[in-house]
Amino acid sequence: MKIEINNLTKKYDELIALNGVNITLSMGMYGLLGANGAGKSTLIKILAGILDKTSGEIKFDGNVIKKTGQIRKLIGYIPQTFSFYPNMTVFEIMDYFSALNGVKESRKEKIGKLLEMTHLTDKSGAKVKELSGGMKQRLGIAAALVKKPKLLLVDEPTVGLDPKERVHFSNVLMNFSKDKIILLSSHIVSDIESICENLAILNHGNAIYNGSKKALLDECNGKVWKFTTSLEESVALEKKFSVSSKNIYNKEVVLRVVSKEKPADNAINVPPTLNDTYIYKIDEDDIKFEKM
Repeated sequence: MKIEINNLTKKYDELIALNGVNITLSMGMYGLLGANGAGKSTLIKILAGILDKTSGEIKFDGNVIKKTGQIRKLIGYIPQTFSFYPNMTVFEIMDYFSALNGVKESRKEKIGKLLEMTHLTDKSGAKVKELSGGMKQRLGIAAALVKKPKLLLVDEPTVGLDPKERVHFSNVLMNFSKDKIILLSSHIVSDIESICENLAILNHGNAIYNGSKKALLDECNGKVWKFTTSLEESVALEKKFSVSSKNIYNKEVVLRVVSKEKPADNAINVPPTLNDTYIYKIDEDDIKFEKM
């Protein structure tokens, strides 16, 4: 199973939200990483059939998707926020979505399995308004999976979740990624790093990276440095180098810097993280964008 996004462009008058994006999605978890406004939600909504593209094409297993109705049959969509009826119970929500998607036989049994898989069995009789943010997100997964989609689109799912709920939500997604494509959009690097082997990075509507996490990390091998400096000096270094993290301890600053050259005499080389490589890629692209 494969989805090919070829030269996808979306324009709003003079604003170019997506600029000739090329991404190939295959089975498993795929991350879509970028800052707010980079074009992630626009891409997700086009794939979901909510927005029309300006140009480009989307292929599913080699077949061009010509109408939004075609792809809606294949996808499940989990938006940033849900509009579930607050006074309906978890089971009633699931029963409602099952009816909408034409599930007739063994409906109660199928709902039970989905609630079990999303760890919501004990909340079956609870009203939506009584659920935590993480529980609502898991309910969103369960509702989206009622029609057994081949592509699950998840747009900024962990915004507002506490760290424990975020881990729980990621674990649930991973359990479903074995037999379908899951595209996870986020501006939080750790969300992508923990569960996605492949990813794309969007910046200013352009896909500036599309490939494996390992290949991206390899690009920064030997370029990541860690060292301690003064607060005053750290400000100057931030203007000169790509700083991926900055932590203050006892009036000193520990910096992680991504650079081909050694940024300070006391700097030591350390293995790259996804956050290092992401910051480096974004900074490189921003420099190019400013020169255009």
